[in-house]
Amino acid sequence: MQVIIAEKPSVAREIAAIVEATNRKDGFIEGNGYAVTWAFGHLVGLAMPQ
Repeated sequence: MQVIIAEKPSVAREIAAIVEATNRKDGFIEGNGYAVTWAFGHLVGLAMPQ
């Protein structure tokens, strides 16, 4: 199974439709060998070099 992380739920739904993942769960959509999930806000940020 491959996991795809989207930036927000609406993008995850679009990706899930493309990869034909249709089984909605709590916090992710799975099917066809994929699990598509999403985040809220920024996952990474910039830091000053040391």
